[in-house]
Amino acid sequence: MNRYLLYIIFLFGLPTYSAAQIPLNQDSYADSIHNLLQHAKTDSVKTRLYYELADYWAYSDTVKARQYLTLSQQYSGTNSYLKALYPYYEAGYYFDIDIPKSESAYMRADSLLSQFPKKEAYFFRAKAWRNYGVLQQIKGSDTSFASILLQKAIPLAQKAEDKTFEGIGYRDVGLVFMNVQQYEKATIYYLKSIACLESTATKYTALANAYIMAARNYVFSEVYPSAKEMLDKAHAILAPYAINESSPGYYLSEGMYYTKVAQLRKAESSFTKGINVARELKDHYAVLELTFQQYKLLSEQKRYEKAKQLLLDVMSHEDAIMRENNRVIFYYELSQTYANLGDSKMAYDWMKRYAELKDSVTNKRFKNQINELEVKYRSVENQKRIAALQVEKTEVALAASNNRLFNWLLGATCLCLLIGAGFVWFYYKNKQKLAAQKEVNYRQQLKEMEQQQQLTITKAMLEGEERERKRVARDLHDSLGGMLAGVKINLSGWAANHLDIPQDRELNKVINQLDNSVGELRRISRNMMPETLLKFGLETALKDLCEFYMADDLHISFQPFQIQDNIPLPTQITIYRIVQELLSNAIKHAQATNILLQCSQGNNDFYITVEDNGIGFDPASLSDKKGLGLANVRNRVGYLMGKMEVISSPGDGTSINIEVNVEPNR
Repeated sequence: MNRYLLYIIFLFGLPTYSAAQIPLNQDSYADSIHNLLQHAKTDSVKTRLYYELADYWAYSDTVKARQYLTLSQQYSGTNSYLKALYPYYEAGYYFDIDIPKSESAYMRADSLLSQFPKKEAYFFRAKAWRNYGVLQQIKGSDTSFASILLQKAIPLAQKAEDKTFEGIGYRDVGLVFMNVQQYEKATIYYLKSIACLESTATKYTALANAYIMAARNYVFSEVYPSAKEMLDKAHAILAPYAINESSPGYYLSEGMYYTKVAQLRKAESSFTKGINVARELKDHYAVLELTFQQYKLLSEQKRYEKAKQLLLDVMSHEDAIMRENNRVIFYYELSQTYANLGDSKMAYDWMKRYAELKDSVTNKRFKNQINELEVKYRSVENQKRIAALQVEKTEVALAASNNRLFNWLLGATCLCLLIGAGFVWFYYKNKQKLAAQKEVNYRQQLKEMEQQQQLTITKAMLEGEERERKRVARDLHDSLGGMLAGVKINLSGWAANHLDIPQDRELNKVINQLDNSVGELRRISRNMMPETLLKFGLETALKDLCEFYMADDLHISFQPFQIQDNIPLPTQITIYRIVQELLSNAIKHAQATNILLQCSQGNNDFYITVEDNGIGFDPASLSDKKGLGLANVRNRVGYLMGKMEVISSPGDGTSINIEVNVEPNR
């Protein structure tokens, strides 16, 4: 359940939006700004101080934040730069209460500040983009958040030469990778973040947060000594202060660490301290997050009744259940807890809710992916129409220009008939050639655009097909497989409690049918998305595929040569599907008893040869064959910019040779 644990942590505790460098002794921060206001001599200084107060109160008191924003407008006067800063702080005010207005304000701030090529403007643009990315993450798009950080926020922070904010950006990228369980990549960005922050901000919350998140990542990746080292460094920063906004996160990571190293009393103490601090800070998300970890700890200790009460308490809060992903996790955990308590009915009811909600979430995600593909397709179509209109406009303008020139030359022939006529003939012919050449060029460009569009569509279809295969396989295995296994366990348990039932042949027949159904479900899931490919690579997956197809009357010889491990995963999946289709054709249609599969690699070229002793066919009649699946093979070969040769004749078997490109990180 690590995947669910990650979602719980980061759906409750999204990154703090402003990333302002508020000191750890934040209780005196607002007072210090008010003292500065009393001694401020210029309106520009007062404006900036009011901006800081608005940003400070945006977390907890929007009324005060709005008051200070109004005051900042009164003192900004005609200063264009200070006016350009206003949308940034206004976006912070709307951040928690109106996401569309906040997004619009951040983009307006970036547009206005782009007119000022100086470091401070770059810094505020970096913060605006980072906060805009956080809003996309809140809306469920981690991919957009990571893209904005790497392409916008971090480069702008580098232009501003602000190592602190650059470090915050790397920390956020690490968070995204940790959310999707890519812990090694997350470690790279957390260490980048720490390196930046240690060089500039050793006394600020940002560095403490970086240590805390790095420790959490090390706990997930089971590198416990490094996790303890990060926790100790965070503690050294936070120790001088009784309470700080980073304290709940520290106790959460500390409790998770102690849980993993089996120091359960210390873990319980850490979670309790964290909850007390979070309540004092009025950080409701942190309270729920820490309470959920207490539930997990109680489950580890098999104290299921108390664990159930804690989980129900978490679920009673609207903040916890407002996100569908959280409810999916809660329903699953509650079903497991009731099962551990021996309440089969409640366990079944919550498992049913979990399955229904999970299917709903999955369907929504799939519909969103389809809509995104449709938007991309429509965008390509619109670009094609625009290009066609531009070509038509150019041709019309060229024709009009030629007509005007021809009329002028015709008039000139009245003055000098012989010379003018010759000049007109030569010039007109030259223009015709030029127009013809331009038309050829335009047609060539259109052809290249059509080919590129076809490649894009093919890529989208193949990627969509693989995502759907993976989704269906996961759903079959996780949902239906779990439900069938649950049915079998309940049926076997019921039979064990009725001594006269185990001898019932019909009941045994039903149990055997359930066993066969579970086995068939696993076979289908494995065929749709082979775990061997994801875990051990292409060569092992192909070998496993050949062994899977072999039978008493069918022998498959697999001969791999120099297959490298650096082939990108999407390319490996495409090659696997090509071989799978060819073997299936040879078995189903060719009626082969012996099949030879050779796969080899030379630099960036990958070669596939499949030979069989089947009945063969006439390659010229391929267009009439509906069941061979060679069209799918050709599409995938074309996607990998390869070529395919089919050699066959009736009664002489079939030989298929394929060459594709497998350039790493293409």
